[in-house]
Amino acid sequence: MTASFRALLPLLATALLAAQPLRVAAAEPAKGTLRFVQKIEDAPAQSGPRKGGFQEALGNALGKQLGMPVRFIGLPRKRMTSALESGEGDIVCGYLPAWFKGDFNWSRTFIPTSEVLIASKRVPAPASLEAVRGKTVGTVLGFHYPDIEQKLGAGFVRDDAPSLNLTVRKWQAGRFDYFLTTGQSIDKQFPHGELAAGYNLLVVSEVKSGCAVSRKGHVTVEQVSAALDALEKNGEMTRLLRLR
Repeated sequence: MTASFRALLPLLATALLAAQPLRVAAAEPAKGTLRFVQKIEDAPAQSGPRKGGFQEALGNALGKQLGMPVRFIGLPRKRMTSALESGEGDIVCGYLPAWFKGDFNWSRTFIPTSEVLIASKRVPAPASLEAVRGKTVGTVLGFHYPDIEQKLGAGFVRDDAPSLNLTVRKWQAGRFDYFLTTGQSIDKQFPHGELAAGYNLLVVSEVKSGCAVSRKGHVTVEQVSAALDALEKNGEMTRLLRLR
């Protein structure tokens, strides 16, 4: 080996290393714990999200696919946005940008969701949203209802409560005759007749929602999207969606 060739070796090694970083970084797995943020549904005495069901199954499936342990964080609706924006949490699922506004990234949509208007038996069954123009409608604090807001404008009169359960209690007490929620919430939260028989239901919209991903968290939206794709390809997503 000549002296001149030996002198070139450090330069060649540097050039080879410089060519590698992008490939190595792309292959690097997600690190840390996947902090899956959920809404605390009811009273302050409840210290965390309800156990079992679609949200927990989805969080565990994503964690397994990403190779990360999962920690579920239950927060009031108003604090979920700040948790993602600050990096306190990594992901919130089951929303759309119009419903859940903040400075974070979004996965593709994949969760079928229907928004419904529930009317008590004290009033005629609503044929359209025009039935509630100027009338008080039970809503959840901090939640956006873009379809209703656009169609009714100032005629959309909200009565906010901290949670759906509290909204329903006010509706049952006769504080108002209508409230808004999702079809899945009615099926899952009140499956045993908690809503008095005789109410009417109007489907306001049917969409697909996705996951909001923190820009300061332990996982990127690209990693979440890749995990969702993998869950669809292996058939796990079909099983998960049946839990809703």
